[in-house]
Amino acid sequence: MILKKFAFVSDFDGTLTDRDFYHIVIDTYLQEWGMQFYEDWKKTKKINVEFLNKILGAIGRTEEEILTEIHRIPLDEYAVDFIHRVQKAGGEFYILSAGTSYYIDRLLAHRQIEGVKVISMDGVYKDGGIEITPDERSPYFSEIFGINKAKVVEDLKKEFETVFFAGDSEPDLGAAKEADVAFAKKDLKELLSKEQQEFVPFEKFKEVEKYLEDRGWLA
Repeated sequence: MILKKFAFVSDFDGTLTDRDFYHIVIDTYLQEWGMQFYEDWKKTKKINVEFLNKILGAIGRTEEEILTEIHRIPLDEYAVDFIHRVQKAGGEFYILSAGTSYYIDRLLAHRQIEGVKVISMDGVYKDGGIEITPDERSPYFSEIFGINKAKVVEDLKKEFETVFFAGDSEPDLGAAKEADVAFAKKDLKELLSKEQQEFVPFEKFKEVEKYLEDRGWLA
């Protein structure tokens, strides 16, 4: 089997975007209780599907209003150009998210970003909010985060000569450890450091682009 050249896999919330969508929802619609709920939850539990469904399910708006908010999700200012550079160099770009394709697919369509493969969980509009629906039959199902990112990267390494991964938080840890090269920001930097795992720190995708340019991955 001939392996394809390379894949670049990126987390979505807080990595490809400047802010997690659930933080946007809290700030915009749930100021009275959302932030306190978030702080209390973090003290004893992981940010998981149960948490996301409580927050996203409480938006209390029409689907059209939620779509408008999705369209405003702020991408890293270099993200779109970076995706195009990866594709032009013969790489495949993946978004791997423990959120939901409900808002990822809609934002990609709005920004006219094509050719990106999204691996995430399904979501539906329900009772004024968004409900994430993990697929328990999926080989990538995780009871904690809904999706096992490490297993996804492990399988991609069977298809590609090199797999790069970029992430920012705990659900990304396993995938970062599996990847050939991991790019880390925010909490993921500390988590990888604690486990003495190598990574490339970054804040913006312009830095990732330069790293790959310097090593001949991007023409």
